[in-house]
Amino acid sequence: MATVSILIPAYKPQYLARAIISARNQTFTDIEILVGDDTPDGKLEGIVKSMDDPRVQYFHHGFQKGTRNILALWERAKGKFIKFLFDDDALLPTSVEALVGALQANPDSVLAFHERVYVDADDKVTSAPPRLLDDGKTARVDRAFLVQNMVGQLNNFVGEPSNVMLDRERFDPAQLFHYRSQRLDFLGDVATYLNASEQAPIVAVGGYLSAFRRHADQASNQFSPHISAGLYEWELLARSEAAAGNLSGVALEGVKRQLAHLYAMWAIRLPEIARLAANLDELVQRNPLELLDSSQFQTDLAHARQALGARIAARRKAAAAPSAEKFCAVCETPVSGWIPHPDVNGNREFMQQMGAVGSTLENHLCPHCNCNDRERHLWLYFDRAGILKDIGQKRILHIAPEAGIERRLRALAPLEYVAGDLSPKKPDHRAINVERIGFPDCYFDLIICNHVLEHVDSPDKALAEFARCLAPGGHLVAQTPYSPLIRHTFELTLPPSQPFAAHYFGQNDHVRLFGADLPGRIRAAGLNGDLYPHTTVLGDIDPVAWGCNEREPFFLFAKGRAPEFAN
Repeated sequence: MATVSILIPAYKPQYLARAIISARNQTFTDIEILVGDDTPDGKLEGIVKSMDDPRVQYFHHGFQKGTRNILALWERAKGKFIKFLFDDDALLPTSVEALVGALQANPDSVLAFHERVYVDADDKVTSAPPRLLDDGKTARVDRAFLVQNMVGQLNNFVGEPSNVMLDRERFDPAQLFHYRSQRLDFLGDVATYLNASEQAPIVAVGGYLSAFRRHADQASNQFSPHISAGLYEWELLARSEAAAGNLSGVALEGVKRQLAHLYAMWAIRLPEIARLAANLDELVQRNPLELLDSSQFQTDLAHARQALGARIAARRKAAAAPSAEKFCAVCETPVSGWIPHPDVNGNREFMQQMGAVGSTLENHLCPHCNCNDRERHLWLYFDRAGILKDIGQKRILHIAPEAGIERRLRALAPLEYVAGDLSPKKPDHRAINVERIGFPDCYFDLIICNHVLEHVDSPDKALAEFARCLAPGGHLVAQTPYSPLIRHTFELTLPPSQPFAAHYFGQNDHVRLFGADLPGRIRAAGLNGDLYPHTTVLGDIDPVAWGCNEREPFFLFAKGRAPEFAN
């Protein structure tokens, strides 16, 4: 009987061979390597059986469900210890040896973990979290510390399951990925660590002894349909621990701040998150012992889970369609169909009566890269207008950059690319207030402000700043929701309530609905151009096939001669 069972729940073929090889190369050799093929047709069998090692065993499960695959491997395991390894990750040679030593030195503990680095598709180390311990050092981490520093800080410092080893003989597999009888869709690993620490402190081992691979096809990437659960489940955990008496006061104030920051990043792309964000004051205003039972939170949580389920189902349906007749301009991938917006059947009567132009809710997200219709339309407009020609000699300011558009622009290697946001979330983004940009006159050749002006306090100040910062001949792209049926922009003299904004402005964080006066306001800032119709710029493009709203014109203005398009 092997001492350690290395479980590899597998679904993707790209990096599986590398994962298995990293398991075979362990300095601790008393191991068995169990690979569970979860593809419906067993397409990973050839990869696994090409490994010339009797310790490597192949099992075809075909559940197409990661947790079921893991549990099936657990049932087949014979080792005293379980070492997880996901199919796109890798172990350094001393990973198993270090974790076995930690558990043997702490026989009351059922879980040990080490640190990891992040790598890309080519195994290049892209980053590493701050060190927890010096190499080879160990420390015991009790549950109170986990609650305060993991749940309270919304920070999974233990990391992914590939960093972890469990005592199979003493840990109940029913506690894998479940939290207080609830199954978690995203933070199941955090639940496992909390469950393990209820028996005894878990053991931390210093050293970067595994590699977590970041790539587009993993469930935790920002385009994944599961990403919503990775947000609201932190709130669920925090409320649950508060209800158990483990979080209160200053800790809950910190949770609220961090959740507000996270939710703000995603509320536009994931509407169900906006509902949760609106109720965060409960965390500091209500008795902590009552937070989990809040009827508003439970209602919003159920809505969020329903939206997540619908998004996953829609993506599966699109992926299973027999033919791909549509094409995403952002990720350049054929797709079978577009994923509708979760609120596609919501009450939008006022916006419809006003003839408001914005997103197409029916053909909203790309099932492959998760870009929305506005991003696809924008990239098509860029291409047809030719404003990216000679980009190697251009300086670009991109306000609140969309991930797919940012990736495409950076790949073209402009002279300078500045990604700006009011509250940057990435280290390579700059803090920029569009009303006070902070760059010299005539600095940028292209400014992209896609669906931002409906959020800012003073759009006229922002437009004046854009005009000031544009070089002669430079271009401004200023897409925004608007109504051609109302003569003047509709806005209040005080901040609107979220329900009011959602009903009259189309979204709960919009502060206005621009009217037919918008082109004149942009020209008054010193720029020339217009709202050019889809049929004028992209008359040969089928909006359904390319997943865009044919009613949305191209808001293109220049510092100099107005753009021209052949009719």
